[in-house]
Amino acid sequence: MPKPVKPMPFLLSLLLFGIPSLVLILATRLVIPWLHQDLGLLPVLSWFLAGGVLVFIPLFLAACIAFRWEGNPWDFATLRSRFRLHRMEKKDWLWTIGGIAGSFFVMGLIIGITNLISDITELFEPLSTQMPFMEFHGLEVGQFWVLLVWLPFFFFNIVGEELWWRGYILPRQELRHGKHAWVVNGALWLVFHIAFGLGLMLMMIPVLFIHPYIVQKRKNTWIGIWIHGIFNGPIFVAIALNLIN
Repeated sequence: MPKPVKPMPFLLSLLLFGIPSLVLILATRLVIPWLHQDLGLLPVLSWFLAGGVLVFIPLFLAACIAFRWEGNPWDFATLRSRFRLHRMEKKDWLWTIGGIAGSFFVMGLIIGITNLISDITELFEPLSTQMPFMEFHGLEVGQFWVLLVWLPFFFFNIVGEELWWRGYILPRQELRHGKHAWVVNGALWLVFHIAFGLGLMLMMIPVLFIHPYIVQKRKNTWIGIWIHGIFNGPIFVAIALNLIN
């Protein structure tokens, strides 16, 4: 059994979300341009290397280190219990599917309403799904090997974030903030995405809050891994293979 966890003060939550947020900003504003412009790497490959090496692999390692610092033995059963990697029950799958569907629906409303206001008022540009540090419109013939580089990036992106945000931090936030812990978790996760630009942050608000709410309600980090993975994985592959724009 894992050692009992301690409540996490808000300032510590802010620190544990804030440091990765700053590193992500530096990676996207400084490292990616250097890799692309000076070394000639593809923008998407630059994102995989900068984001993976500087942000997502460290999050995965941080979760493992924090697990050991709590005094837990290094065995799979204890790790599963501490990070709440429980077997997915029927209700877990229903909540997962509902969370994905609900997030896509509300995101669609945000995009539709925002773009309608943009067309009517012409006060701002329509929302863009492109990250400000990297435009990606699919791979060309001869570039599909990039998907092999994407696979480990995808693993550490999803598993690294979920073990850290939801597996390690959220249970401790629940002891401090109670039933409102998911709000704190979601708000700080929103801050983490500041490097993605205000447009994408606005678009992502539904999933950034629905996601931790369901994980907290069901006490199962696998739900977060599935939701996060489905949002990030199939969409990227479809764009990479030029199936969607």
